[in-house]
Amino acid sequence: MSLTPALSELRKAASDLAQSGASKAADFLGKVEMVRKQDDTPVTEADHAAQDVILAEIARRYPSHSVLVEEAVGRQHSHGAVGLAEFCWVIDPIDGTRNFGRGAGVYCTSVAVLQKGRPVAAAIHDAVSRRTYSASLGGGAYCDDRVLKLADRPIDYNTTLGVGSFRRRPVPPVVRDWLNQYLFRNLGSLCLHLVWVAAGFLDAAYAVECKLWDIAAGSLLIQEAGGLATNHIGHPLWPKDLQSYRGEDIPILAGSPRMHGRLLDAMSRSDDGGGK
Repeated sequence: MSLTPALSELRKAASDLAQSGASKAADFLGKVEMVRKQDDTPVTEADHAAQDVILAEIARRYPSHSVLVEEAVGRQHSHGAVGLAEFCWVIDPIDGTRNFGRGAGVYCTSVAVLQKGRPVAAAIHDAVSRRTYSASLGGGAYCDDRVLKLADRPIDYNTTLGVGSFRRRPVPPVVRDWLNQYLFRNLGSLCLHLVWVAAGFLDAAYAVECKLWDIAAGSLLIQEAGGLATNHIGHPLWPKDLQSYRGEDIPILAGSPRMHGRLLDAMSRSDDGGGK
């Protein structure tokens, strides 16, 4: 195997791993209870089981690559060192844990590969539709084998946003304004919101309380499908210094070029700056 795998190979590997993780999680659906981690976010036995399946395969295929994951890694020595390895796999084994823990099958498994702090390959497996969305840098975005090309729809009464919950801060005034202008959806999974933007089911997605593993795969999918993904003030999301990342929030605004520009302009004119 080449020491520097092709991005198309990494996209295929990410797809395989996302499917394997989601399949493992499905074995636990409706059979596990949520517990709280130290940061008060939920986790289930299924999160760990799905993650273990993914990490074991990464260690087998790419032992020199590092990993950055939402849940603790029991065998960190099986992987390269974060910040030193050229490639880093960023994993969210179950995005939508609250849905999953209540027996609702609205969740996904997200796998991204970062090279020097930038996503270069990614896959998200949607447990609801059983479709796998994947992308590689410069290689396009796909739903299974179908090419994704985001349509820059006109902004009208059908314009729909995916907006997450605000648990640790007040809802920003600009978001309240959007409630009067656009349709809202909250699937309980930011990764699914980003997938839906890339697929054209949503026109944009906005979230403040999200981590690197929530956005790594989805932002590449959107970019390769022809959309835009930045932080809430329009700055690039990447590169990130993975060695120094400690789980801080990374706000994201993503959408079609037309909708991204409209929302970014609204936030720039808002006194609260989008809730940061």
